[in-house]
Amino acid sequence: MFKGIVQGAGIIKKISKNDDTQRHGITFPKDILESIEKGTVMLVNGCSLTVVRISGDVVYFDIDQAINTTTFRELEVGNKVNLEVRPEFGSLLGKGALTGNIKGVATVDNITEEEDRLKVYIKIPKDLIENILSEDHIGINGVSHSIEEISDDIIFINYPKNLSITTNLGTLEKGSNVNVETLNVSNEWTKKLIDTNTYKYDPL
Repeated sequence: MFKGIVQGAGIIKKISKNDDTQRHGITFPKDILESIEKGTVMLVNGCSLTVVRISGDVVYFDIDQAINTTTFRELEVGNKVNLEVRPEFGSLLGKGALTGNIKGVATVDNITEEEDRLKVYIKIPKDLIENILSEDHIGINGVSHSIEEISDDIIFINYPKNLSITTNLGTLEKGSNVNVETLNVSNEWTKKLIDTNTYKYDPL
């Protein structure tokens, strides 16, 4: 489980491609780099991945099954990605908790900036929109936030503007694809983790 709070952003430095897999080398910020090692499980653009190698400030991840179900197949060297290290067992989780299991890819329909807000409208795939309610939390590239409103298959999220700097939300534009995780804290797997005190849950 993850909090859905991005701790920093990395920059893709290398991409190696094989038949069905890719290895991404990502330049990490120093503070996050110091908190990880080979084998660390973390979120990269909302997808749960395992560190397979560290060389200097470049951290490597192998992406196999996620290639066909996420935006990783579209990423290029120089792209910015969101990072979150998995919290320690027993950590407090809120309504925005993420599992790192990406449910699908959605497309930005519109995005505007105001004085202190980043307003993002996202077209959600039909098989996902049916399970989403207004005011639910949703993970977009690993950034968990409540949904302001829903109109047909378009959701509107009203982010604080600072997230356009601290995450890759600021690089999005109309037509950009994003990783989506729909949230349901009542699902059996999440409930089991909370009930067994693996994590604590704060609904506020």
